[in-house]
Amino acid sequence: MAGRIPKALYRSNSNTSNRVARESTVIMKTPAILIFLWSFPFLSTSFRLDRNSKDGRDGRLLGLTDFESGTTSPWIDESAADAKWLIEDFSAPFDPSQPAPMPPSGTKYLRVNRPAGTSGQAVLRSEPFIVQPGDQFRLSFWIRSDPIQVNNIQIYWSNNGVQERILSLVEYSTPTNFEWRTISVLIPATGPVETRLSIFGFCNSGTVDAVAIDNLVVESSDQTVPPSSTTVYTTVSTTTSPGGCPSNLGANSVRCETLGGKCYCFSLYKVDSWYTGDSYCRTNGATLVSLETQTEISLIDSYITSASSGLDQYAYWTSGQWVGSGYTWTGSNQPFTATNWYPGQPDDLASGYCVRLFYGGDYAGRWSDIICSGEGYTPFYFICEL
Repeated sequence: MAGRIPKALYRSNSNTSNRVARESTVIMKTPAILIFLWSFPFLSTSFRLDRNSKDGRDGRLLGLTDFESGTTSPWIDESAADAKWLIEDFSAPFDPSQPAPMPPSGTKYLRVNRPAGTSGQAVLRSEPFIVQPGDQFRLSFWIRSDPIQVNNIQIYWSNNGVQERILSLVEYSTPTNFEWRTISVLIPATGPVETRLSIFGFCNSGTVDAVAIDNLVVESSDQTVPPSSTTVYTTVSTTTSPGGCPSNLGANSVRCETLGGKCYCFSLYKVDSWYTGDSYCRTNGATLVSLETQTEISLIDSYITSASSGLDQYAYWTSGQWVGSGYTWTGSNQPFTATNWYPGQPDDLASGYCVRLFYGGDYAGRWSDIICSGEGYTPFYFICEL
């Protein structure tokens, strides 16, 4: 352990290849030497991937939690199923054949642990605390996933009793990821308010699948809540049709249509994970569809079933996901009001479950909840909303 940074002084992750951006941007280099500058409009607020945090910045509201003491306090595991956040020691991994990479400091960290051959989502929540404008949450994380972008870590904050997502890390979920990274996200408070942070870690059933976190801290920053509209700079071109709705969203086959004055984009290919569809929409400035009114429910159903759409009448992911104690439209951070559940649905009221439109059997486009990873059944299409 000689030469390693003590956790009390830990401020950065030397393993990550991403540069620090003092603004809420991330600069990435691809093998093709293309540089992407992203302002990430798909999160409720901005985040940055850190190499060197600002000197002298201390966790003043939720102090640094590094798990070296063998406890999770002031964080509480509130997982409802078999998947749990458990403290793992680098020198004694749960599965010696699938060890974690060397953590940034110390030897202990939290890892999602579940029975062999099963998948699930673990839930970790902080004790209540007062957040101030400009406070940010920082953590180290490691995700490995095969197939790509199935496992995920999502961060939510509670805003007057409503949980809002501020960070998703699915893009780092690859089969070849063997490094810890450190990331910061601004908590979008506009004034002092009591809140709790929630960390949802979804881990699929494969032996190589892994989700782990370390060095959790809330600290002050020089960031402010950004404007709601930001600019995205990418190498992906989108052909825009008159009226502002693109004919296709992003580089893949996701065809867009203006329906009822809004722009909806329907994937023409299937994905085996809700997180993959969610990530694709957000990367391209959209979200998975939120069906918040009976008018919108009927509008989407009528289009999918129309002969002119040419769409496969099978199953489509929406932004619906179980968050906390109920299903929420994560695209708009709103609870369900108008609904179109199939009789007997929902029947999986737990973390790790998402909502699909289903046209199989006698479902006729009504909703069902199903595990978000798509494990054990045919992959689904997805619908983005601009």
